[in-house]
Amino acid sequence: MEVQLVRARRDSHRGKKQIRRSGTHSQRAPEKPRSCIVIGAGLAGLSAAYRLKTRGWNVTVLEALQKVGGRVFSYKFEQAPKLTCELGAEWIGVQHKAIRRLCDELGLKLQRHRYSFAFWNGGKPPSRFFKPGAWCFSRKVGRNFKAFKKLFVNYDAAQIRDLDQFDWWSVLRSLGFTNEELRNRDLMDSTDFGETIRLTSAYGAAAEYSEGTDTDAMDYKIRGGNNQLPYALAGELDPDALYLSAKVRAIHQTSAGVKVFVNGRKRPFRAEFCICSVPAQCLLKIKWKPALPEEQAAAAQQLQYSRIMKTAVLFNRRFWPHYKRSGFSAFTTRISDFCFDSTYGQRGSKGILCSYSIGDKADDLSSEPSKANIKEWIRGDMMKVTRTKETQSKKPKGKKSQGKQSEIVAIDVRPQAWQKVPWIGGAYAFYRPGQWFTVRPILQRAHGRVLFAGEHLADLQGFMEGAVNTGEAAADQL
Repeated sequence: MEVQLVRARRDSHRGKKQIRRSGTHSQRAPEKPRSCIVIGAGLAGLSAAYRLKTRGWNVTVLEALQKVGGRVFSYKFEQAPKLTCELGAEWIGVQHKAIRRLCDELGLKLQRHRYSFAFWNGGKPPSRFFKPGAWCFSRKVGRNFKAFKKLFVNYDAAQIRDLDQFDWWSVLRSLGFTNEELRNRDLMDSTDFGETIRLTSAYGAAAEYSEGTDTDAMDYKIRGGNNQLPYALAGELDPDALYLSAKVRAIHQTSAGVKVFVNGRKRPFRAEFCICSVPAQCLLKIKWKPALPEEQAAAAQQLQYSRIMKTAVLFNRRFWPHYKRSGFSAFTTRISDFCFDSTYGQRGSKGILCSYSIGDKADDLSSEPSKANIKEWIRGDMMKVTRTKETQSKKPKGKKSQGKQSEIVAIDVRPQAWQKVPWIGGAYAFYRPGQWFTVRPILQRAHGRVLFAGEHLADLQGFMEGAVNTGEAAADQL
């Protein structure tokens, strides 16, 4: 495939004065521009390129796909073009300062994206929905969990490393969680890590839940779709800076600089430095000169990516509950797994429910050849959760009856099985017990003039914020 040069454009909704007012990028540009090649046009790569560009560097961005954004994937159904759902990265947290700063600089607005929730095991419909961030387990376990978090924040290095050897399920069981509570906690927490908490590093989980908020960073999304951010970042680059369909095949380094070779182009791209923001296993597909250190190559091979399938289903009407300051969601033991209202806060009569399936469920669902079956399975589960009959003849109490309503129809479905995407093999990095302080630090190391970035290297691993943090950190190192 031929390498495509993309002419970056500036969105007309904002001017350059907004950038100049920000104190974030106030350093003076060098008299002689430095140069850097950024590999990958996801949020890590684009945030690195944007920061370097605002500091006077000459930047070239190489992206193997035909689009920017990486695992940010906003989607619109043809039958409802004004509604947006996310088939990739979903949430922005209150504490996610970097991505919120970028949205402010680039004129992007955030909207509320918090959800009330219930648990359903396939039997009777849930009797209670909890508010966003509410504690939904016993008081005794709540006291134990709170005490554990207080201890954790004061752990020394040895205690932290010891904790990383355990899985999160075992730690929660030691805190007194019952079997039913462990099952529900697994349904909840597995959406954060992409696999069951029986396989999740206890340190990674403890760090997320001890240092975060009660809503676990499920607070906001970008109005109009999260892909607005990578589009805006790409639009800030110079007209000749971004190349799509530029799959890197080799990286050669000398004492003077870096040469990057891509398929479909004879001459290499040249620069003083390189920031590589590709997923870990993609490093193994590049021919390095000098070779990637054996320890680093082994670490890239060990790191797995989580099995997540997001399935958006468009309905002719929104039959699920509506709350004043939160959307509808349910954690289930059924094929729908975690399901939520993707169109919360968006106007329209039609609505989209998104199933967020994890691990083995994601594999099972992605193996189903019939999209019609998937659509009806999710429809059936959510109608039972919401106590919705096939045809409703009455309005809810307090509202006038307007006669028989239309049948609830699942109009269309759009599945996205990230574990089946060839270039990554999963949604985001998944650190198993014992890997956080072994595999991750090795992958973070620079290789000569090449620095690395990506959500898999971040403290806030798995979040868009983490990707931005690592991209900006790599740019700052230069």
